[in-house]
Amino acid sequence: MKRILLTSALIGLGLPAVEAATTLDVDFTATVLATTCTITIVQDGGPVVTGSNGEYSLTIPDVGLDKVVTGDVAAQANFKLKASDCSNGYSKIFTTLTGASVSGKLIVNEASSGATGVGMGIKRRDTADSTFFTPNNTDKFEWSTGEKADGVPLTVALRETTAGAGRTGAFQAKATFNFTYE
Repeated sequence: MKRILLTSALIGLGLPAVEAATTLDVDFTATVLATTCTITIVQDGGPVVTGSNGEYSLTIPDVGLDKVVTGDVAAQANFKLKASDCSNGYSKIFTTLTGASVSGKLIVNEASSGATGVGMGIKRRDTADSTFFTPNNTDKFEWSTGEKADGVPLTVALRETTAGAGRTGAFQAKATFNFTYE
């Protein structure tokens, strides 16, 4: 959480009112007590991550629906959230996730005339699908001390939104990571 201290000097405080005054000049100084971090998404044993300035893409190679249905590793990719240029003024980083269209813990396909009944879930690396983050901007996780230094290892996985409902086609979805600091 950014904290900003505003100090203002009120001109004319305690002076008699001036009837002819038509403007009020206020001068203030803002002091930033702590800046935040620059967060990037980096490749980490998975497909190449492209992009910069807060807009990144990660492409999972074409995968069969059978791999999506069974939760095979071929239907997922690893990456890291990496913090840099952080201020010493914080002790914690929290992350939440949002998506435009959601089914339970999965962000669903946004591609027109593409795959149906398929969504992507994001979880910490090497954890069960039951640990997918709920993309509702309230399910938050805290970065450990090691993760603040080395990055948070995550996995994005394609899964059926409802068992037996998956249909093949193009898939595209957008996840937004939101960060707060303490």
